[in-house]
Amino acid sequence: MHAPHISESVWWIIAVITTVLFLVVWLPMMPTPRSRNQIALVPLVGIGFLTALGKLRGHGLGELLAIYSTVVLALILGAIGRRADMRIAVQQGEDPLGTSASKAAPANKRLTVQLSAAFAVAFALWAWLTWS
Repeated sequence: MHAPHISESVWWIIAVITTVLFLVVWLPMMPTPRSRNQIALVPLVGIGFLTALGKLRGHGLGELLAIYSTVVLALILGAIGRRADMRIAVQQGEDPLGTSASKAAPANKRLTVQLSAAFAVAFALWAWLTWS
């Protein structure tokens, strides 16, 4: 099964949609204004990083937008439904991605498993779109 050809203009639309979805999913989970500001900067940092990567490695804009969109998609899928786990960890005064010996260990485990599965799925999608 061959992947559909996606033009650069469609990748722009996909990148904008995934960025908006990322902010919609992640911003409400953040407990403090500082953490919300940090999450709001994630797309800008990602764009800056990929721009530098593209210049160094000679990737085209369409390929960079595909990478950006699939990574952001993984972050979205990895956090959907984990709002309660994040709140539990924060209420206990711990980092939601903290150590396994913490009081929030079950929340950490669920979040880690979901993020790992989401990144595996996103990488498989990106590989299929890129190499088939």
